[in-house]
Amino acid sequence: MSEWRFLPIEVKTGFWNMALDQAILELAIEKKSPNTLRFYKWKPSTASIGRNQSLSNEVDSQFVRSKGFNIVRRITGGGAVFHDEFREITYSIVCPIKFLENLGAIKVLEQFEIITQGITMGLKILGLQPEKDVIHCPAILLDGKKFSGNAQVRKKGYILQHGTILLDIAPELMYSVLKAPENIGKSRMVRSVRAKCIGIKNLIQNYEQNKLIISLKNGFETTLGIKLKEGIISVNEKELARQLVKEKYSSLKWLKIYD
Repeated sequence: MSEWRFLPIEVKTGFWNMALDQAILELAIEKKSPNTLRFYKWKPSTASIGRNQSLSNEVDSQFVRSKGFNIVRRITGGGAVFHDEFREITYSIVCPIKFLENLGAIKVLEQFEIITQGITMGLKILGLQPEKDVIHCPAILLDGKKFSGNAQVRKKGYILQHGTILLDIAPELMYSVLKAPENIGKSRMVRSVRAKCIGIKNLIQNYEQNKLIISLKNGFETTLGIKLKEGIISVNEKELARQLVKEKYSSLKWLKIYD
């Protein structure tokens, strides 16, 4: 059984969260970081846009600034996401693509899904019955409503996949931060979120964050056939993440590359 590093949940800025994900990926490629599962939250709340998206098309920057939120561009694909400080937990995984292929996940979608099965299995431990779907990117649903969207980047034989786990939803706030698609009004998008998305917190009996994390950890161990051992962020990872925050993730040049 392969042993991976487990990084317990942290609450950090959007800049740091994205920088650390990238730092772990880059150092894993250099064989300086282990295969890693981490969980994190966002403070302040953050709008993240996909690698190839236009900031001006996706986010109301003026509203975001007025609230003191962060805006970041991810190195992964997918669409714009509002990461609510109070209503979301995010996971990320870094590992060799070959590891997933050895589990029988050969195609890109299969590799997405074998990772998200960790979330599905973890929530089944808590008595829920999630189901997979593809809504732009691979998603996980409960009662037919989306609670997890996922994105990835693949580089030099390694994969970084991260995704949301919605605890609750605030559609009005979400579509004050994110712009509605052209020719679709905000009120229609708010109604759509209420109809199509769900938070899992109220569905878990006697919800506790630590209980959820332990169940998700167990789910990933079972699905991937690994043993997760609690670890720490290395000095090299911290140094590279700080550099990436300064030179990339807090940079307007990176944020507005397609504007």
